[in-house]
Amino acid sequence: MEYLVAGLVLVAAVTALNVVLTLAVVRRWRARLSAPPATHHHGPDPVAMDPELGIAPGDRMPDFTAITTDGATVTSDELTGRPALIAFLSLDCSGCDDSLPELGEHARRVRDAGGQVLATVVGIDAADSELAARLVGVADHVVPEFLDAPVGAAFGVRFYPGFAHYGPDGVATAASIGLQGLGETVRPSAP
Repeated sequence: MEYLVAGLVLVAAVTALNVVLTLAVVRRWRARLSAPPATHHHGPDPVAMDPELGIAPGDRMPDFTAITTDGATVTSDELTGRPALIAFLSLDCSGCDDSLPELGEHARRVRDAGGQVLATVVGIDAADSELAARLVGVADHVVPEFLDAPVGAAFGVRFYPGFAHYGPDGVATAASIGLQGLGETVRPSAP
């Protein structure tokens, strides 16, 4: 009986240690993914390169179909033919929430140029989230996505917050993790 109790105590201790280490790894992984990219002032360092969004200037907009928070369907065809700003946000990303004021300014410039703004929100219960509700006035289309993020996966997005500008021809003109990499890529059209 003593061996049985000792064995159970040992198994419980190893299980508790496993849970603690797993939680530590997940916390560190999430912090790394949601952290803004580091800025290099002395040129690129091949060992410490900034992470890439998964979209590069010159990439064509992939085909996708998604359902918005209000139940409408949006497709890539609806966004081509005019400038488009696409935001990839996650509920687990603190930088995503912090980027909303600047996203609103970029969205205004895109609309002034005759374009549209699409924002995806990834997470469990993304449709009913506060982040999705705050995006309703900022984006023309707000697409809630579960953790598999089919729209983000179609674009190849690997990090959040991610942003991409597309020209009327459906080709990316700028893409970055965080809004600072977009700059002034969209200019209002002449009247």
